[in-house]
Amino acid sequence: MNEEMMTAGTGGFSGSAAATGPNAGYDPVIKFRKKIKKKKIQKESRENPTEPSKLYQYKVTIPTVGETIIYANSPAELKMKLRMSIMPQYRNDISIERILPAMAGKFFYDKRMKHMRNVQEENGGDQQMKAKQAQMKIAIEKKKVQMKKQELAKQLQMKTQQLKKQARAGAEQDATR
Repeated sequence: MNEEMMTAGTGGFSGSAAATGPNAGYDPVIKFRKKIKKKKIQKESRENPTEPSKLYQYKVTIPTVGETIIYANSPAELKMKLRMSIMPQYRNDISIERILPAMAGKFFYDKRMKHMRNVQEENGGDQQMKAKQAQMKIAIEKKKVQMKKQELAKQLQMKTQQLKKQARAGAEQDATR
C-alpha cells in the first residue's frame, strides 16, 4: 500500500484518474502563446474607443504659423515629426510645451471664441466701412456741386461785368453824340 501511494499510475494524479474524488484528473495544458497574442491584438486595435489614448498633448508654437496642439507619445517623437514637415530655417524658433487635457480644451475654446469675435467685428466693420464709403461719396458729390456753384457764380459775375461795361460804353457813346 505504501508503494502504490508513492507512484503515479492509474490511481494517481494522471489523466486516467477519475474526474471526481481526492485524486482527480488534471486539466489539459493551457496554451499561453495564443492568449498573449489575443491580448496584444485587443490592445493594438483602435476599434475599442473606451480605452484611453496613450498620446499626450503638446502646445507647439511655430513663428510663421502660430500656436497649435499636436498629440504625440513624447517630445522627442514630436520633434522627429516636425523635422519631417517643417523647413530647417524655421525649426530653431519652435517651442514645445506639454499641456494637460483641460488646458488643451481651454486653448481650443479660446481660439474658437476669438475667431467668432473677429467674424462679428468684420461684419460690423463691413457695415462701418460701407457707411464711411457712402459718406465719402456724398462729400465728393457735395464738393462737386459746390465747385459747380462757384463756377456758375463766377460766370454770372463775368457776364454782369460785361453787361455793365457795355452799358457804360453805350452810355458814353450816347453822351458824346
